[in-house]
Amino acid sequence: MPTPSRGRASADRALVQRAVVTSTLVGAALIHGSVAGEHFGEWALAGAFFLTVQLVELVLALLAAVAWDRRVAQLVVVTGLGTVVVWLVSRTTGMPIGPADFRVPEPVGLSDVLCGVLELASVVAAAPSLWSAAGTRSGRPSRRSVTAAAVAVVVALSLTAWAMVPSVSGGGHGHEHGQSSAR
Repeated sequence: MPTPSRGRASADRALVQRAVVTSTLVGAALIHGSVAGEHFGEWALAGAFFLTVQLVELVLALLAAVAWDRRVAQLVVVTGLGTVVVWLVSRTTGMPIGPADFRVPEPVGLSDVLCGVLELASVVAAAPSLWSAAGTRSGRPSRRSVTAAAVAVVVALSLTAWAMVPSVSGGGHGHEHGQSSAR
């Protein structure tokens, strides 16, 4: 049986972990959703990909909030790393599928870098649950961990808002497949 201090430490870690995973996934999902329309205009399958990524991230965020366990942590890590790998390919070599414009590297933009940061933050926060009993929490979280969780949410949503400023202000994301001379 866990001691009260061990139970509180476990509850503290779990609260902060779930807050980071949930808020960063929601942020990444909002960013992915904000570029789906632009991608639909370029290639319907690309738009569908972004909507699918958004849906997966929202489902994982919900699971992190209400049903966190090792399996959810695995899914967060795999999908987060997979999304970042796809982004890296699109920025370094171009995508091996799709229209000709997709086969050249895209310029790196602020919104996609911040989305990658959110994705990687969810991976880093979820990873410890791959090696520990993620679902075993006892005790009440401390005020300090509640504050840390709140700060994590504010930071994640601030990064999301910063990343989405171009689309909200009507400037788009500067998303130009194969049309930039700065390649």
